[in-house]
Amino acid sequence: MSAAASPSGPLVVLDDLQKRFPLTRTATEYFAGKKARAIHAVDGVSLTIQPGETVGLIGESGSGKTTLGWLVARLHSPSGGAFQFEGEDVAKLEGRELRHWRRHVGVVFQDPVGSLDPRLKVWQIVSEPIRAQEHMDLQLYPQEVQRVRGENARRARASPPEPPLPEPTPPHRMNRREIRNRVRQLLPLVGLPPDCLDQFPHEFSGGGRQRLSLARAFSVDPKLVVLDEPTSALDVAVQAQILNRLVELQRQRGVAYLLITHNVAAVRYVADRVAVMYLGQLVEVGSVRGVLEHPIHPYTKALLAAVPVADARRRRTRFRIGGDVPSLIDPKPGCRFAARCPFVIDRCRVEDPPLREIAGAPGQLVSCHRAEEVKDIPPASLLTTADNQPASAAIPTATRSTGPPAPAS
Repeated sequence: MSAAASPSGPLVVLDDLQKRFPLTRTATEYFAGKKARAIHAVDGVSLTIQPGETVGLIGESGSGKTTLGWLVARLHSPSGGAFQFEGEDVAKLEGRELRHWRRHVGVVFQDPVGSLDPRLKVWQIVSEPIRAQEHMDLQLYPQEVQRVRGENARRARASPPEPPLPEPTPPHRMNRREIRNRVRQLLPLVGLPPDCLDQFPHEFSGGGRQRLSLARAFSVDPKLVVLDEPTSALDVAVQAQILNRLVELQRQRGVAYLLITHNVAAVRYVADRVAVMYLGQLVEVGSVRGVLEHPIHPYTKALLAAVPVADARRRRTRFRIGGDVPSLIDPKPGCRFAARCPFVIDRCRVEDPPLREIAGAPGQLVSCHRAEEVKDIPPASLLTTADNQPASAAIPTATRSTGPPAPAS
């Protein structure tokens, strides 16, 4: 769970990271000379992850959470910005170097059924990353030997001579029995019996398949695991088991997590910090307690107001956030949430709000021009009753929108 900042610096540093998916121009657009358009799936994200830390990433569907997770795992190549992992520029890695680096990041995909090959047995699925990285070690070993020998030659010519580096140890190619034994030792760590090596994915329940995905992600001892909806499509009891297992694995191995989820309760339980994402941009970042108990950005307030609560008095309430979600195809300047925000002003529609820290909320970054004015408005203010009256205290006049009111949803 909570981890102190590493003296060596952050594990992951994202600086203005971008991912754009170009759209194919139609024949009419091509001959008319129109520029090619693109979907801005991730647009200027800056975020850090410390070693052993869990960062929760929340937001509604289509906000770019999974795309950002895939960028961190380098399953997508960024279109712009910087991405550093332990001080190394990962955005520029290609080929063998990229495949060799991937041992540091594991991924648990959103759909365990689709991400597990139904033709492979358990030991084959879990050992895929092991065999892939073993193959990379064998390929890179000659280069490492040449590098060490060249460095030793330079040290021998130095004045005074420097001590030589030790010769790299040749990588060991594991046979089938060794791989099966390694997988057998790994399965109990994720809650699977060690005697299920020869079973197929369809023989497991939803929770069992998710545990199998966890075993594959942890098979090469990664330093970071991207968890994309690890508790989706699971019942409450199995969700708790998976979350408890994640916490235990983090305590044992010191791994960092990027937890992508819609489940706010899971973020409260597992995460140290939380980042709220909307239409490709981060709108609020801070500690779990700060963001979830004292949200500042209007979108974060709206997101928390929409969380179901076991309260009969809320049975007839409605959501005040209306309007249409803007398109991510070449978005216009201004706040992405301006079309739906009940506190919008003219400045919001023309000027991008920077992600900044405001007074009274140390360590909490907010991307809102009116953050100081709306920070004390509770999320319940974004709910209305059947007669269109606020479900809680009315919004102060000083913070009301100067633009047109948002239509009721």
